[in-house]
Amino acid sequence: MLRFVFLLAATECVYAQPAVLEVVSMATYETGGPVAAEMLASGLSGVLRAGGNYTVTVVDAVGVTREAAVRGVADGVVNFVVPGGAPLGNATVQARNAGEVVASGSVRVVAVAPGLFAGQGQALYAGSVEELFGLDAKGVARPRPFAVKEPVRLRLYGTGFRAARALAAKLEDVALPVESYRATEEPGLDEVIVGPVPADFALRWGEVELRITADAVASNALRVAAAEPAIGGWGSRAALLEANSEMGVAELQGLIYVLGGYPSSRATVATVQVYDAARDVWRMAAPLPRPVNHPMPAVVNGKLYVIGGQPDAGSTNFVDTNYEYDPEREEWKERARLPLARGGGAAAVVDGKIYVAGGRPPRGGDFAMYDPEKDEWTRLPDVPTARNHLAAVAVNGKVYVIGGRFQAGFTSPQTNVVEIFDPKSGEWSRGADMINARGGINGVEAYGCIHVFGGEGNSEATNGVYPHHDVYDPVENRWERLDPMPIPVHGVTGAAFVRGLIYLPGGGTSDGGSSGGTQHQVYRPRHSCEVR
Repeated sequence: MLRFVFLLAATECVYAQPAVLEVVSMATYETGGPVAAEMLASGLSGVLRAGGNYTVTVVDAVGVTREAAVRGVADGVVNFVVPGGAPLGNATVQARNAGEVVASGSVRVVAVAPGLFAGQGQALYAGSVEELFGLDAKGVARPRPFAVKEPVRLRLYGTGFRAARALAAKLEDVALPVESYRATEEPGLDEVIVGPVPADFALRWGEVELRITADAVASNALRVAAAEPAIGGWGSRAALLEANSEMGVAELQGLIYVLGGYPSSRATVATVQVYDAARDVWRMAAPLPRPVNHPMPAVVNGKLYVIGGQPDAGSTNFVDTNYEYDPEREEWKERARLPLARGGGAAAVVDGKIYVAGGRPPRGGDFAMYDPEKDEWTRLPDVPTARNHLAAVAVNGKVYVIGGRFQAGFTSPQTNVVEIFDPKSGEWSRGADMINARGGINGVEAYGCIHVFGGEGNSEATNGVYPHHDVYDPVENRWERLDPMPIPVHGVTGAAFVRGLIYLPGGGTSDGGSSGGTQHQVYRPRHSCEVR
């Protein structure tokens, strides 16, 4: 009995010790970062609970204790305003509940600690104001595009920079004038107005980073977006230099590559068209070593790979080539060849390895992994459902093989099956089926979601092409149909998600291989499937 009482007393003694309180900027949540006087900060600790009677005190570098104004409490976090008057140096922050210290931590107090709040800001025009951010399907703030058709300034909100002697701002590497900055009536909240944004601002084609510096101390980056389309909307960009379909598409270092394929003449090409998303312009790059259509492209460690494909418009002639492109040298070289020649499959990258799935018969079940570092291929367990003209996308360390068709031609039966390969276990599993079966599709990951576009074999459309745009949430394992493509297409393997936009260049506009176009469609995703 005495032993039991002793253990209970010891347990109570340990429990009474304050938990660790991590203090961060309320704007940036930067671990280990400093705070400034009169800025908004957050104290993080697992012992904090919503509904408690919390107070916060700050013991400064010379031992003076000041009470901080609490701005809100939720499970795990207490928000407060750092008291003014504290000298620079290390301070101790204590969170009390009903007068008892429950969590304590240290933080460095500095003169300025600039941070910008994501999701708060406005575009200021001569006669109107537009919000710079909107909420996606999960309530996450995403940049709402603003027009640069007239002088426009940006009003942003943050904290930690009201005491700065000088403020500067940049959009990417373009300096913006700072019109004003001030402390607002809301305790701890600061405001800065920058601009005007140059009307010819070249980086308006998508999302760009905006930062401020307060007395040469840089803030976090805030992503803003100029020009159309709106969140959840479609738009267009500069047309391809040459019409194309049945080609590969990949993104490398912010540039989008359109690889091989064939135009409406069905004459296979070796051309490589390169799109600069920042400047909205196309150029030709070094051509492929040989003409190829239906290739399976991938990007790893700054290099572009074009794997397999077909040398002509036939459906039974394949190649086993594997070409690597070095953008610095603008040169192609051959690497280890595919274990078996094939085309019409798709590739995805996980942890620096390229996984190539499917292909036209008889290669529909083929599945292999390429290690660029070792320049070696490894054959893996077959795709459970053999198919071609499918989509393959990597999300959260797994490969998702989606849709496709069973036979060689566009009149082939199609599938809506989703199969998932886990490289860690080496096993396949099933995901939720697509909303409808279709082949000739294209897929890409954006904000943790998988977007699937188009496809051919649509008996209900005069052009035989699906306009469908579906999004898959890997976390919730469900599909949702979104607004259709303005121009339904098929015959594109791979897509690019750059600066907040999905880029879908080219593709066939009617079933079969004689309708490659120069259209260049873009979509700004609304959905987020990221685990939070």
